[in-house]
Amino acid sequence: MSRQLQTIVVGLLLAACGKPHGNASVDGNVDASGSLDGGDLRDGGDGTRDGGGMLDGGGMLDGGGTTADANLNVGGCIAGDVGTHAARFSWNGTEGSTANVVYELNNLPTTSRWRAGAFSRAGVGYRSNYTDTFLAVGGLEMTSTVFMDVELSTAGLSTIRHVTVALLGRSFNTTASGGFSWQTFDGTGATANNFVSNSAPYQWYRADATMAFRPGNAGVLLRIAPTQTSLVVKRVEICFDAS
Repeated sequence: MSRQLQTIVVGLLLAACGKPHGNASVDGNVDASGSLDGGDLRDGGDGTRDGGGMLDGGGMLDGGGTTADANLNVGGCIAGDVGTHAARFSWNGTEGSTANVVYELNNLPTTSRWRAGAFSRAGVGYRSNYTDTFLAVGGLEMTSTVFMDVELSTAGLSTIRHVTVALLGRSFNTTASGGFSWQTFDGTGATANNFVSNSAPYQWYRADATMAFRPGNAGVLLRIAPTQTSLVVKRVEICFDAS
């Protein structure tokens, strides 16, 4: 074959093969650093659908979000119900000491009647006991004879749509769950006997006590007592949905 013909054949082969692909933009974009691979918006790095996204562990709809918490606190209620008003107190002390009331919140229209205490049907000589600090944060020990009285006022409320009585604590029994009852001069109620777990950490246990409250009552006396077994109670909240 003549040199001129050889030159023509080589030229035709190069034209058919084209340029090398090793550094081409088509290759790089589809590979490790490309927009369709490890670093794009749908993958683990920083995408909106994966590890750091809005729908995952730290997102607004998951465990780290704040939207639900904000909604629950509209009226000051923190035990899990939405309300317009809240009355809340807790018990403070050290292991074996007297349990003392700490008043946290009362944003009812009338707050002049606002008092809580622990008492016993056993009579004279009762001293409230703060306990359970070895397993949890501790609280008021409520044996079968112990009850709490809470003085409130619903004066200024014309309508009560819903009331929740909530306790933060646990059953103070190593083998059994417990429950609690409530009563006012307007109504009574009780949870199931196995309503309050005996496990730690403490949880909020909520009960619908709407029928025990009426609007415009300046002399509410709410009594809370354990049923079936002893309880240990750290906090108490009465949440009102009212106007």
